[in-house]
Amino acid sequence: MFLTLIVDQFFIFFIGVLSTAMVSSVGEAAIAAVSMVVSINGIVSLMFTSLAAGGGIVVARAKGSGDTEEIRRAIGEVTSLCAIVAIVLGGLLYLNAHTIVGLLYRQVEPLVVEYAIRYMRLMCVSFVPYSVFNAIFNIFRNLGDTKSSLMLTIVINVLHLFLSLLFINIMDLGVTGSGLSYIVARAVGMLVALFWIMKAHNTYGVRVRDFFRFNPTVTKEIVSLGMPLSVESMLLQGGMLLVQLYLARLTTTDLAAHAVSNSILQLYNTTTGALLSLTSTVCGQCYGAKKYDLVRRYGKNLIYVGRFALLATVFILYPFTPLLLKLYHATDQGRPIIYTSLSIAVFTMPLLWCDGNMPAMVLRVAGDSIYTGAVSVCALLLCRCAVGYVLTIPMGLGVPGVWIALVIEWIVRGVALHARMRGTRWLHIRAEET
Repeated sequence: MFLTLIVDQFFIFFIGVLSTAMVSSVGEAAIAAVSMVVSINGIVSLMFTSLAAGGGIVVARAKGSGDTEEIRRAIGEVTSLCAIVAIVLGGLLYLNAHTIVGLLYRQVEPLVVEYAIRYMRLMCVSFVPYSVFNAIFNIFRNLGDTKSSLMLTIVINVLHLFLSLLFINIMDLGVTGSGLSYIVARAVGMLVALFWIMKAHNTYGVRVRDFFRFNPTVTKEIVSLGMPLSVESMLLQGGMLLVQLYLARLTTTDLAAHAVSNSILQLYNTTTGALLSLTSTVCGQCYGAKKYDLVRRYGKNLIYVGRFALLATVFILYPFTPLLLKLYHATDQGRPIIYTSLSIAVFTMPLLWCDGNMPAMVLRVAGDSIYTGAVSVCALLLCRCAVGYVLTIPMGLGVPGVWIALVIEWIVRGVALHARMRGTRWLHIRAEET
């Protein structure tokens, strides 16, 4: 499972890197605009992606208990719920794009604002097909069917890469081309995902009517797991938006360097994403089978495995940084900022990332989402927002200040989450509720 998930995540993040590199060829204004919109759109899209994650945990639990009917109900309900939320929130964001960008980024250059509004609206259109695709994608992962999720990843990301090349580089559509590539690729991905789960690989007998039936018990479980994660994720993304607001005081070169650093870091997240998916699947199925001792044991073992996996990832990827900077058309002024920021994160990641992130997934599969959410939000506000602002603006460290604050955040999260895992109450939260 882990090797398949690694390949799966590599496709997701590597294609994302190439796509961002294509946008960067349009200029620093374009890449800065895309970076700003990612924070805003992320707040909205996290509503349906978090529901998909919660639904995935419900599916994993049902698989662990051997309840095929519950698996089928959960698949239909989580997919429909995600689509409904995407339609409502995407529509609201589309209609208010100009107002939102204008209020948040008053100090940004007019060209960057224009690009941001255009890109935001195009991404809103892509929310609906993406919500369906992402729900089914998460379902396959949590069922342990990583080959199907890999197939879906290859389809949508290869198509996105081809369309980005066509629209941005050949047709010279710039930011508009990037947005259009997402719309078309996600629409095709949605159709392929629906076909795959209902026809080509319908192991659990999913039917069309399952997407239009809502069982109160299943819906409650999906929402009870997904909504706290959604609120947590929205608050986290809101914190990231605060980071963007104080970064907006810096130059366009600084904004572009920060965006490029974030994009390159996604390649390292090939391993982190695979580890989180594996933790959700393995621990979720153990919890569904009521083997609580295995939940804790596998959770701890996966953290140890993750440290070595991330160490190997850094040794393999970091030497390719000069090549990646060429893909991004990094300027002479931006290149040192990118190197410094990226180095701060990747060389501390093997020691700190697993302890600051993976225990949260172990706790979530048991329904302990309130504690993990509180820790995540408080750590973000305290470290990346407050400490990051002090390091970046008053102390004059610039963009690297944000990345130092990120490392501090990992430390704070790790201490708080490990303290919770050492106890036992989190293993029985769901049983107490029922």
